Amino acid sequence: MDRGIAKVDYVQTKGAVVSNSPNWSFIYSKSTLKDAQFALGDRIVLPDGREFRYAKSSAACLSGQGCEFTGTGYVAITAFTVPAAVAAILVSVPAATHAALTADALRGGYAVIYDGTTNNVQFRGIIGNTAADANAAFTLFLDGPLTEAVTTSSKIEVFENPFGAVRTGTSVELAKAGVPAVKITAADTYFWVQVKGPCWIAPQALLTGKQIGGCWRHDGSMDTASAGIDAANAQAANVASQYAGYRILGDYVGNGPLFNLQG
Repeated sequence: MDRGIAKVDYVQTKGAVVSNSPNWSFIYSKSTLKDAQFALGDRIVLPDGREFRYAKSSAACLSGQGCEFTGTGYVAITAFTVPAAVAAILVSVPAATHAALTADALRGGYAVIYDGTTNNVQFRGIIGNTAADANAAFTLFLDGPLTEAVTTSSKIEVFENPFGAVRTGTSVELAKAGVPAVKITAADTYFWVQVKGPCWIAPQALLTGKQIGGCWRHDGSMDTASAGIDAANAQAANVASQYAGYRILGDYVGNGPLFNLQG
């Protein structure tokens, strides 16, 4: 795979051939083999505003409920042992606790580089990495050059690509990624997750009348924004504070509802 910035495709944009019968069949595909033309996290934007991200399952995913990110961070904050100069686009991550790593497995992830004395950070996307055994040092290829030198007083945290491990779960503490375009029955399956635009999400009973805004519940269904706070002004047990969007048409007791996912 060539290293580079993630792909964004705007389907049927100006200058493209427009068909009266558009075919988005690839959006509804799933496979245990990764599509060679896409990297995890790549974004597709359809003419009606729906947006999708290419993802990989860590367990089963339901197509009518939100799936959640399950990554926990790849390397915890660690002091550098190998300096890097201004304008460098490679940094050496010191030996630290992590799983065995294949080449470019962290593409689409993120690196946070601290200067060691203040809260100033250099936040960079990861476009590639070298392979490494578990807990061994490895090199990151960054999406932009360093603007400050890395010294042995500097520290780094490494985050994997969030879309590399999603599932339908029941944790109110895990952020929701979006709505799977198709049903996924097992881990290690590649598919598309809708992150914006019109969609259907399993509604809770209070999504009627003036209750237009919605927040994610623990299971990926949708509840009212106000349901997230209980009478004691504390977070409700199964409703996250993550705002998801709003009802466009219909409600729990009527048609739909048709929901506008806001990412």
